Amino acid sequence: MGNPTEATEATEATEARIVARRSYAALWDVDGVIIDSGEQHRQAWEALAREQGFPYSDAAFWAGFGMRNSDSIPLMFGVDDPERIAPLSERKEAIYRDLMQREAVALPGARELLAALHAAGYRQALGSSAPIINIETIIRLLGIGPSLDGFVSGEHVAHGKPAPDIFLAGAALLGVAPARCVVFEDAPAGIAAARAGGMRCIAVRRAGQADAPGLETADRIVDSLRELTVADIDRLLGLSPA
Repeated sequence: MGNPTEATEATEATEARIVARRSYAALWDVDGVIIDSGEQHRQAWEALAREQGFPYSDAAFWAGFGMRNSDSIPLMFGVDDPERIAPLSERKEAIYRDLMQREAVALPGARELLAALHAAGYRQALGSSAPIINIETIIRLLGIGPSLDGFVSGEHVAHGKPAPDIFLAGAALLGVAPARCVVFEDAPAGIAAARAGGMRCIAVRRAGQADAPGLETADRIVDSLRELTVADIDRLLGLSPA
C-alpha cells in the first residue's frame, strides 16, 4: 500500500496548482485554431464577390484573414463606405454560417486541450474578429461551452487585430493580467495583437500552407494542438521550470 501521507501531500499539491492557475488564462482565436473554417470563409468571400461583381483572389483573402470584415473588405474589394461595408459583411457571414452548419469540424486536439486546460484550472475565453453570432454558433456546434468562461468578438472593441483590443478585453473579462495570458493564434494579425498586448503566443500552422510572414514571432509554433499539454502551457507562463 502507498504511504497515505504522501498521497495526501500529492493531492494537496495538485489542488494548490489548480488554484494557482486560476490567475492565468488561455485566450483562443477561433478560425484556423479551434475550427477548420478557413475554406468556408474563402468560399463565402468568393461567393460574395461573385454576387456583387467584385474581383476575387485567394491572395487577397489570405492577406486579410484574421481581420474584422470592416478592415478586410476595403483591402479585398476597395470598398470603404461604412454604409456599403455593413450589408456586405452581413451577407458574407450569412453565407459562411450556412456552410458551417453543414461542415463544422474541430481541428485536431482543440477540444481536448480546451478541456484539459479547463480541468487544470486555467481561465479561458475566445477572442475572435468574428461577429458575435458566428462565435455563438461555433461554440454550440462544437459543444465547447463548458470549457469556456466567456468570449470577446471584434464587435465588442474599437479596433480589430492586429491591435490588441480583443485580447486585452478577453483578459479583462477573465480578471487576469495580460502578462499571465497565452494566446492561441494562426494568423499574423492575431500574433501581432497578442504581442502588442504583452501576452505569450502559440501559433498553429495552417495545414498545407507555407508559414505566413510574422508567424515566427510567436513563442512557439506547432503543426497541431495535439502537440501541446497542460505542462507546456505551465512552462510557457512560468508556472513550472522550463
